[in-house]
Amino acid sequence: MINYNRIIEIIQKYNSFIITTHVNPDGDAIGSELALAYFLQKLNKKFLIVNHSSTPENYTFLDEENLIHKYNSSFDKEILNAEVLIAVDFNTIGRTRSMVEILKRTKAYKIIIDHHRNPQNFVDEIFVDVDAPATGILIYYLIKNYDEKLIDKKTADALYTAIMTDTGSFRFERITPEVHHVVADLIARGTNATYIYNKVYNEISFEKLKLLGESICNIKLEMDGKIAYMILDRNILNKYVPSDEEFDVDGFVNYCLSLKSTILGMLFFELKNGVKVSLRSKGTFPVNLLAEKFGGGGHLNAAGIRLDGEKLDDVLNKVIQQAKEDLINYERSLK
Repeated sequence: MINYNRIIEIIQKYNSFIITTHVNPDGDAIGSELALAYFLQKLNKKFLIVNHSSTPENYTFLDEENLIHKYNSSFDKEILNAEVLIAVDFNTIGRTRSMVEILKRTKAYKIIIDHHRNPQNFVDEIFVDVDAPATGILIYYLIKNYDEKLIDKKTADALYTAIMTDTGSFRFERITPEVHHVVADLIARGTNATYIYNKVYNEISFEKLKLLGESICNIKLEMDGKIAYMILDRNILNKYVPSDEEFDVDGFVNYCLSLKSTILGMLFFELKNGVKVSLRSKGTFPVNLLAEKFGGGGHLNAAGIRLDGEKLDDVLNKVIQQAKEDLINYERSLK
């Protein structure tokens, strides 16, 4: 159980804050950052949100005030002089990529607010609840513990986006009555669930839709369809989205799980210098344990791996072979 009063003590004690999140931020990361920023704003605290990656286009609607900045060295002075650093929705410093060295140098009091397993000890205090389905839930309770009147519509929109996206639109295993009570409260505060869903999922570019279509057409199967995977190499990426910057395609992997036979879905994304693997599963097959074998992590049904400097073919062979072994062992354990 997270000690929200302790986080509030820290916020009350200090006046200047840096908020940051992981590379290629998802809806939970962006929504949680903004909700936390709106909270600090209402308390008249000085804050700066700065991330390694740009905000994905489908989440920019949340940031009408342009509070989120893409990191460059011009922000170093503010980061070094801040009193508190809040790491939101991640627990390993390497996931901040270009910001790693400046975050190591700052003397700011560092805390994590997150819901992932095995936090790395690069901070002064850790506030983690691995049972929470989204970091946005934790930010919701943080603000509510201070004063629930501070959860206005724009804060509710950010929190709803965080929770909706990290729960697979309320499809994943850890959805409890409590989650729906939180969401009902956010809707009561003015959140339009249909509007947010459409902004996040139904306004992608034509090029990205074409990329999704080709990715689905090229799904490959292993173990009689129990494993389904997509490969996004540089050739197909450059064909539709010619940019060296990483962008969000994590949702593509969910189409692998649409197959009746599939237990494990994987998406292999070839980076400019490395490979990212998104993992999803049905039932109780633990993709987080598969991810941890390659230095990644996540949750029971949703996890990821990032292997810098590795070649796509090498990663494909290693991860698929390990996935087969894990799935065979998992099925044996059920007998």
